[in-house]
Amino acid sequence: MPPGPDWLVLASAVLSIFVVSRVLKFIAGIKSRGSRAHEYHFLPSAFLALPFPTSWWNPGVAWVWKWRRSFYKQWRSEVVSFVPFLRGPPFIYTCSLEVARQFLSGGFQSVWVKPKWSVETLLEWGPNLVSVNKEVWRRHRRIVGPAFNPTTYSLVWAETLRVYRDIITTEGWTQKDVVILDPVQTYTTRLAFLVISACGFGLSFPWKDETKSDNGGMGIHEAMRIWASTVTLRAITPSWAYRLPFKLFRDITISTQMLRDSLGKMILERRAEMNSETTASNVEKKDIFTLLVRASEEDSKLQLSDSELVSENITTLGNVFALMFAGHETTASTIAATIGLLGLYSEIQEDIYKKIIKAVGHDRDPTFEDFHQLEAVAHAFYEALRLFPAGYIMIREATEDTTISIPNADGQPGMRQIPIPKDLPMVVDVVGIQYNPRYFPDPEKYDPSRWRGVMAESEDITAFSIGPRTCPGRKFAVVEAVCFLTLIVRDWIIEPIMNPGETGEEWRERVMQTHTAVTLTVKHFPVRLRRRARAAPPV
Repeated sequence: MPPGPDWLVLASAVLSIFVVSRVLKFIAGIKSRGSRAHEYHFLPSAFLALPFPTSWWNPGVAWVWKWRRSFYKQWRSEVVSFVPFLRGPPFIYTCSLEVARQFLSGGFQSVWVKPKWSVETLLEWGPNLVSVNKEVWRRHRRIVGPAFNPTTYSLVWAETLRVYRDIITTEGWTQKDVVILDPVQTYTTRLAFLVISACGFGLSFPWKDETKSDNGGMGIHEAMRIWASTVTLRAITPSWAYRLPFKLFRDITISTQMLRDSLGKMILERRAEMNSETTASNVEKKDIFTLLVRASEEDSKLQLSDSELVSENITTLGNVFALMFAGHETTASTIAATIGLLGLYSEIQEDIYKKIIKAVGHDRDPTFEDFHQLEAVAHAFYEALRLFPAGYIMIREATEDTTISIPNADGQPGMRQIPIPKDLPMVVDVVGIQYNPRYFPDPEKYDPSRWRGVMAESEDITAFSIGPRTCPGRKFAVVEAVCFLTLIVRDWIIEPIMNPGETGEEWRERVMQTHTAVTLTVKHFPVRLRRRARAAPPV
């Protein structure tokens, strides 16, 4: 029987109420921004936006990458509002450094904070430097900061060199003139994991390690590997999914439990060593985990509790993992992107090779003391990071009503003030900044020379963030990348594996694609390594 008139009246009433509520919400959202900008029916990342093409009313799935590189040019504005009609709060996005610095450069007393909802994934690991605000952030920073020092960076260099030597021996590269890395990320991810294990926790593993625990179960090496390789998956997986009968979810649960127990035991052991009369073992350990435990012991006013070093939550880990594993996938992906880009642009690769030979020659291992002589390698890494910024957005909101200055629209000179209500999210679009031609002329071009004179600690490398909350592990990542890339470029010619008739730019368009989740990474791709013939050092 068809529905009666009463049913139609009820349905019409419900629909009318919904539409009116959406219109009122939409109008309120527009007013809350304090200035006119651009409205859409959905947020750029909303699920409902995905089936529809990019248009004046829907950013579409292209938001993930290409759209964000041209959107601000399209609207002739570096500050753009999103007011979704159907679902979600209003946001303001910006690709302006001048605007971004207004809410990123303030200290711990700033009115601008990271919204809790934007760091929920990190808070599940326990309180940590990346996720907390104000005085709590200051406390974490004062303890974590000293752990990143020249001794740590020297250890990073030595461990990266050890891993490279282990690769060429274990994989049989010493007997080969041509090697296929398929995909590159298999190698760079494993490299990043091993370097973090050694320098972050004092646990040194070989390139291939099949060891088990004493009872034949999962060993700590395997537990750490699973934890590191599933960072993104865990961030988007609801807690109930871990009760499903899938091996991967069981392995994640087991590995997390094992690491929680193992690191809790490690804290007690390190503290016992520090409090003992014998300091030999204490002197030998320079990994970041030990330095953090020592710092919390030595500064009673700014102690990090055990639950902040290692979370008591069975599904998460704490401050040490937030610091170290936040850089695992990102460092690995950026090193892989650098290898791919150097393979594509052979003239840049050859120029860097000549500078490497001039700095360290053919026959000796480069050392950390060579780091500043290998700035051309660092520039290649910075440029890959610019093109593929791992941290692709930074979100802040004000704890009270305030104002910011934004550039005038249509390229007009000068700035104007707009009000920002409390809790309105401000989003720094890092991709938009890295492709903003005001800061990076010809932004699509891979040009490492644009970084000449820029040091690893410089805030000019905006992909590492800006202001006091810049990435504390930035130089850790740069040192690891420079060491590994120096060895690869010195010993091998990197070549892209192209389809028949494919040009270099077509290869880049096809292969250098991105995946966006918790971080932005380059999708898997292969390259060919061809052994270099030894030649006389360049004059």
